Amino acid sequence: MLDLEPDKTPGATLRRMLMLLLAALVMAFGIAARADSVRLYDQVGVEGSSVTLAQVAYLDGPSAREFGHVVLASLDSGRDEFTVTLDTVEAALDQAGINWGLVSLRGFNTCRVMRLGPPPAAILDRGQAVSANIETPIDLGSTLTLRGMLEQHLADHAGVQLADLRIRFADHDIKKLDIPALGRSVEIEPRAGKTLGRVSVVVRLYDAKRIAETLHINAQVQHKLLAVVADGPIARGEVFTRDRLKVQECVVEDDTLIPVTDPVTILGQESASSLRAGEMVSIQTVKSPVMVKRGELVDVRCFVGGLIVKTVGRAAEKGSIGDLISVRNESNGQDFLAVVSGRQQAVVTTGATRSTDASTPAGNQSQQGATP
Repeated sequence: MLDLEPDKTPGATLRRMLMLLLAALVMAFGIAARADSVRLYDQVGVEGSSVTLAQVAYLDGPSAREFGHVVLASLDSGRDEFTVTLDTVEAALDQAGINWGLVSLRGFNTCRVMRLGPPPAAILDRGQAVSANIETPIDLGSTLTLRGMLEQHLADHAGVQLADLRIRFADHDIKKLDIPALGRSVEIEPRAGKTLGRVSVVVRLYDAKRIAETLHINAQVQHKLLAVVADGPIARGEVFTRDRLKVQECVVEDDTLIPVTDPVTILGQESASSLRAGEMVSIQTVKSPVMVKRGELVDVRCFVGGLIVKTVGRAAEKGSIGDLISVRNESNGQDFLAVVSGRQQAVVTTGATRSTDASTPAGNQSQQGATP
């Protein structure tokens, strides 16, 4: 008869304990190998004011990506840099309820976060260059009618695709334009610098390099594009936030307006005017960020011939780039006007004047145009 009782000798008991310990280690290493990870970057640039985990770290695995929305910091209007540490990330994820058994934290000890500025404003080319193909005859790949040629010219002149324009001609002009253009030399000259709205052009048709006919055409040109609009009324001075903006198709008829096409570029900035619900947001309706705050020390430069005289003054009022503000030279107590040129930077303008109103600080009236 077999004895099925377990071996209770000290050696057998030790072997069983070692096997259990080995199994636990294998299981622990297997879990660690499969764990998702959050790896902190060295430095990043962000748009907007909120800094989230997904912006400063690489999130590997679904358990890590689940917490990508966690906000680690907020950059206010006067703060353009912030340092995120591993301790900051760990504390924020603890509060968010992360399971550290499924996610590991690694990467750089700190991450430098910098706010990205808005892109530079577009510069419209208002030149009135003559578009002519007198020397180059129209080939079979060109538009076959004069109307098609003119529509393509208007699109090129506006710097957009023809499919993004709505062009309307008067009925009496359509009859003039619906004529074959193949084999003819044509010159199209704008009569003004406008590219949108009511655009006037002169079309000259040539025959053997002589003007055979001259047409004066008026077109109503509209630009269709996706742009940012106010999702509800926005008061003057109100800060643009993501929930107050949306993107939809807009029609622009004024070529002096520069539409905002990406809401991220204006988040955190102020509205320079009141906007109705659904009204398009343009660069002109966005107030530039404050570069000089009232009471701050400002580096002021005065250009005298080939010399640059530099001094330090204290701003008597806040200002954005291009604003004329009052600055006091604390060494002699004299006030003068200077144009804001950068962060805590200004350039003195000798002879600068501005109308006196409620917003003009006292003391500017007698010292306008003074040098520092």
